[in-house]
Amino acid sequence: MVLAAGDVTFDHSVKYAGGNNDRDPILTRIGGTVPTATVSGYWLEDVNLDGVVKYAGSSNDRDRVLNSIGGSVPTAMRVATLP
Repeated sequence: MVLAAGDVTFDHSVKYAGGNNDRDPILTRIGGTVPTATVSGYWLEDVNLDGVVKYAGSSNDRDRVLNSIGGSVPTAMRVATLP
């Protein structure tokens, strides 16, 4: 209930850019060389939970990370709210 969508690194924040961001692990999971590659399975990097880790193209997981922080400033950060 309190995990912010896109917190791939489980550090209680969502970051699109900068050190320890949540975007790079998505690219790493698909192999890191071909951004259009995909990996099937419900991995931590499967932000939209569709069973496919996807860095580029339609329904990719990278865009969900950007949307989670507001979608307009890639250097913004969203910190998870805890009760």
